[in-house]
Amino acid sequence: MITEGIKQFADQVGHAYVATSDAKGHPHLAAGKGIAVFEPNRLVFEAWFCLTTLRNLQENPHVAVAVADPVTGNGYQFAGEVERAVDTAVLDGYLPDIEPTDLPQVQWRLEIRIDSVMAFTADAHSDRPLG
Repeated sequence: MITEGIKQFADQVGHAYVATSDAKGHPHLAAGKGIAVFEPNRLVFEAWFCLTTLRNLQENPHVAVAVADPVTGNGYQFAGEVERAVDTAVLDGYLPDIEPTDLPQVQWRLEIRIDSVMAFTADAHSDRPLG
């Protein structure tokens, strides 16, 4: 499912966007660095996710992750389910003028089982899984 070429592309781009939604289907988009793709169907995404992303994952573990070349906008979309979320770092008072004082910044590692990989592009495409 995740070929060596797709893995190399994701490693080269180095960042990704993850889309979540709550139980009612309200979407939320987050960005982060630290994406790692493991063949044949595993993706690990580490970022300083906001509370909305984490709340959504508690209600609905299904996600879409997009990795795209910043110049062309072309890349890949991974659809799957978060099987594990682990906090990997905590900063208290990281942005004291912006963040509420009772909410520290938390970095999370999401471990995602990938069900399908599709082309991600603004050009004509089918949204059919690759391979």
